[in-house]
Amino acid sequence: MLIVPPFRLTRSPQSYVSAIELQIDLTHIVAGRYRILAVHNFHVEDRNPRLDECVAGIFLAARRNDGRWEEPERFPVECRSLAVLGELRVSERRGAEDTP
Repeated sequence: MLIVPPFRLTRSPQSYVSAIELQIDLTHIVAGRYRILAVHNFHVEDRNPRLDECVAGIFLAARRNDGRWEEPERFPVECRSLAVLGELRVSERRGAEDTP
């Protein structure tokens, strides 16, 4: 299980906030290398009256066969990359290992 604690990213003047712990079950993820990206999540209805705060989410971007990383903007998930939070490798045994 990948667990990402609540976080806040600030890119003046905007802040991007994930107020809850986010989880991804890695048991059904194809083995390979992944980047954990913080994204601006446009799909979630944001009822926050503060216009300087936006909803943040995470996107698990796979390393493609050509060596490039998947980009969330190329998927119909309505989000935009903000920052790389980390990388991990999912092995055939369905466990994850942190990589620097």
